[in-house]
Amino acid sequence: MSHGAEYFPIDKLVRLNWLLLAVMTAGGGLCASPFFAKSLFIGGLIANISFILLKKDITRVLSGPLNAAKGRFLIKYYIRLTVLALILFFLVRYKSVHLVGLLLGLSTVVISIGIMVAGAARKIALTAKEAS
Repeated sequence: MSHGAEYFPIDKLVRLNWLLLAVMTAGGGLCASPFFAKSLFIGGLIANISFILLKKDITRVLSGPLNAAKGRFLIKYYIRLTVLALILFFLVRYKSVHLVGLLLGLSTVVISIGIMVAGAARKIALTAKEAS
């Protein structure tokens, strides 16, 4: 096992994304409104699904010959990005979501990554302290 996988397991990150989304949605419903919570959930759902699809595509690209899969990966990436932009455009255009809730939901993956990086940095610091 490499040190990267030891300190930053992607499967744990995916679980943290969903847990954080559930906690944030519940908190949004309690502290703001059901509409805000729905918007937060929709943003998090979009971010989490996009992250999982990107993870799957990157894993597939890295498991085979890089030059052969690179073009297909880029095409799928830009198609997914375009679909995501259209979904967000229509959600915002027709006021189907609370904008702040949507943005907060879209941030769940970034927040999870920050939590995981802080935890990994703490582990590395503790390991270095024990070694000295």
